[in-house]
Amino acid sequence: MDTFNVLFIDSYDSFTYNVVRLLEQQKLHESTQRIKVFTIRNDTFTNVSQLKEILPVIDCIVVGPGPGNPLNGSEDMGIINELFSGSDFQDIPILGVCLGFQALCHSFGADIIQLKTIKHGQVYDINLYNNEDTLLNPLFLSFNRARSFKATRYHSLAIINNNKSLIPLAYTTDENGTVLMAVQAAKKVPWFGVQYHPESCCSENGDLLVGNFLNFAFDYNSKTNTARQLKKLSLINNDQIKYKKILYQLNLIIDKKPIDVDLSASLLANKNECVNNDILKKIEIKEYSINNYDKPNITMKIAEDLLVDYDKFVLASSTVNKNRGEWSIIALPDSNSEVFTHFTQVNKTCIYKWRDPQITKNQLDSMLEKSDKFANSNAYLKVFSEAKEGFWKTISSYMKNKLFAYKNHLPFIGGLVGVMSYEFGNYVQMNMDPNDLLMPDAKLVFINNTILINHVDKKVYTISLNNTFPPQISDNLSNYLKDKIQTTEDNLELSKLPKDVTFDIIKPVKKDYANAFEACRNYIKQGYSYEMCLTTQTKITPSKKLTPWRIFQTLTRRNPAPFSNYFFFNDIIDNDSNSVCLVSSSPERFLKWDLDSCELRPIKGTVKKSKTMTRELATEILKTPKEFGENLMILDLIRNDLYELLSDVRVEEFMSVEEYATVYQLVSVIKLYGMANPQVNTNNYVGLDVLKHSLPPGSMTGAPKKKTVKLLQQDPMLETNLNKHTTKDTRGLYSGVSGYWSVNGNGDWSVNIRCLHSYNGGDDWAIGAGGALTILSNVEAELDEVFVKLESALQVFNDSTQI
Repeated sequence: MDTFNVLFIDSYDSFTYNVVRLLEQQKLHESTQRIKVFTIRNDTFTNVSQLKEILPVIDCIVVGPGPGNPLNGSEDMGIINELFSGSDFQDIPILGVCLGFQALCHSFGADIIQLKTIKHGQVYDINLYNNEDTLLNPLFLSFNRARSFKATRYHSLAIINNNKSLIPLAYTTDENGTVLMAVQAAKKVPWFGVQYHPESCCSENGDLLVGNFLNFAFDYNSKTNTARQLKKLSLINNDQIKYKKILYQLNLIIDKKPIDVDLSASLLANKNECVNNDILKKIEIKEYSINNYDKPNITMKIAEDLLVDYDKFVLASSTVNKNRGEWSIIALPDSNSEVFTHFTQVNKTCIYKWRDPQITKNQLDSMLEKSDKFANSNAYLKVFSEAKEGFWKTISSYMKNKLFAYKNHLPFIGGLVGVMSYEFGNYVQMNMDPNDLLMPDAKLVFINNTILINHVDKKVYTISLNNTFPPQISDNLSNYLKDKIQTTEDNLELSKLPKDVTFDIIKPVKKDYANAFEACRNYIKQGYSYEMCLTTQTKITPSKKLTPWRIFQTLTRRNPAPFSNYFFFNDIIDNDSNSVCLVSSSPERFLKWDLDSCELRPIKGTVKKSKTMTRELATEILKTPKEFGENLMILDLIRNDLYELLSDVRVEEFMSVEEYATVYQLVSVIKLYGMANPQVNTNNYVGLDVLKHSLPPGSMTGAPKKKTVKLLQQDPMLETNLNKHTTKDTRGLYSGVSGYWSVNGNGDWSVNIRCLHSYNGGDDWAIGAGGALTILSNVEAELDEVFVKLESALQVFNDSTQI
């Protein structure tokens, strides 16, 4: 069946695919044609003549939102201004949204001004003009009788309509006065524009508006029989091969290929065959009851009392809540554990066994220093050149034959655990000189042996993928859970660090923060960003080295959180002093997935707990326009990231207030469904694809993601200057993620916040803290929020907390 083809022009916005999916969900009233949207960037074509070549297959165009200003020409707009300025496209229906609306109006001579009071992530009443032009306008057919509806605004620029070439259709009123919200071209040109965002989850009638436009476009094309439409009919009737080729090539312009198309097939195929799978013969799972102990610190007690002499990674819940913190994991790396490390600074990946006696630090350094053509491997150590894009394929290839759908009610039965830095995400550059410090930006270890704790059902599991679970641990654990766990008291001294250790603490300079704050506000005012997550780093140097485990013991007791993670990568036998360390007490899940669905839980909006701060008061503060707008912008961004991959995305919790040890936070929950449905998931995406696609976490960047990341990293007045006492514009593990990818297809990753990290085995530590800046932010409140977050982890080192 022929499709109704919509060309969507994206300006690198973080809400693009919210619009695209909204378009695809509509139906034509007078046709059975399915809506098909083809997305290109505003710079896909170097000039508008190239766009003309594909017009015969296109039924209408939607020009989407994005950062920038039409007055800046092609630097911000690509070909969009050309699209509206010539006569070649005046017979094709066009809808402009936000930036697209501004470009349309600009082409007819309207003035673009900066709003005195900018509106980002704020919901306003949109009013339709009570005149014949609006009452009969096809864009607003069937809107409510009150001629008013609510919609989300994301704009710092506004249009002054100073001529009769544009018919005003809708407006809103605020501190700026009357602000134009929708127009139609007056010269019988089938062009429309809306300033607001119909795709936002807080906008009413968004589906009705885009549906009206699509049906108008269908009717217009059917009645006018333009040369463009005649060409399309000729292609369909006489040259189907050429017609399909153009559509096929359009569909490939933006690469949406999965990391490995066979991953999904491997999991689904093994789902029915796993009973006979050879892997199962080696799996050993033992279950223990802990009905006599219900405190969440059981994970730490097991690690402290039974695993002192063992290498371990801990992903512990030190608070238990519904839908988060129900499980804890103690992963036990051993000599059979494969270690995967990637260095973007030199674009190389290393693979070796955990603490292999055949591998030394000098040997690894030597291989990393060699040029690409000399990079080689031996029987124990593989070092090869690849960009971070290739690392995803490397771990995917390794896991492909290990995946099988088994015991899926258990979140982790073995697999890859580890960390990924902020710089490992999309759009972020790694600018650290490798001669100064070589910083791995991804580090994953394959785990065969695991202790799994279910805090809700009061169960403990020992799991081995290769029947090698240490018998001594198993025996001791059985006896411990039966008899000793109730009688062993928590060591209160562990809530404080030793008194004989002092700490040199270098915090960011408040004046530098104020300067960076003003620079961010200027970018927001100019329309380059809606929200910028400006972050700081604090450097801590102990007078005497403390083990990462000792610091983690104190952190989990002083700031309990659902995602308390401990990673000490002492994987090279003579390299403990340069090992990567992360100790985290994060409240924020980034991404959890199973075979069919993914869940993200962004946190934006923070209120410090105090004796006078009640939950009710915190809720009132967190629902103010500033905090509401912060969360809404990231919520819409995440919807966009998920919608780019699959069509079934749902907001399942909308801005709930959650309570933690030191703060109240505003949290939303967004879920994606359909990965196990081949009819929905035609590209065979799995959870790993969602992880790769969504990094870095939107809550740690702002929106639009690409432009905002670039500004934060490349403007020397921002994080480079603010963090000049540490690693400048390199955040490292802070703002990255840590978690696991289990062989049974599950995954769970938290955002590395409220954490400490080190690249030298704990000789010194860094604590990151930041906050989302919007146009409603003020510098004093933002500084207070940064130090509230900083204190969650920094309290470990403060004098008042020491023995």
